[in-house]
Amino acid sequence: MVKVKYLPEPGTPDDTETLNHKFSARRATDVTDEAVLAVLRGNPFFQVLDDDKGSKTSTPAPKPASTQLAAVEQEDGTFAITNGTDLIKEGLTKEDADAFNALSDEDKAEYVAA
Repeated sequence: MVKVKYLPEPGTPDDTETLNHKFSARRATDVTDEAVLAVLRGNPFFQVLDDDKGSKTSTPAPKPASTQLAAVEQEDGTFAITNGTDLIKEGLTKEDADAFNALSDEDKAEYVAA
């Protein structure tokens, strides 16, 4: 049996269901189906562990910081640009957030650097 952890993006729900398995944020879930494990190994939002000790398999490395830039909705209904869990810029409108999220990773990095 292999353990799998769900690693949600900031601003997304802590629980998800995929491929007939339920996952909670950062909690190990047992998965026995090799086909499911093969799919999850290629998904950056899941960490597949090799054995009971929790050693990682060949799960892809986390995205570089510049590719984690995203405009997300805040609790108060406004939008902000975040880099992972770091808040970069607040007070965006939904239109601004949609436009930012449509940018390439390079353009997002340039926008934040300006």
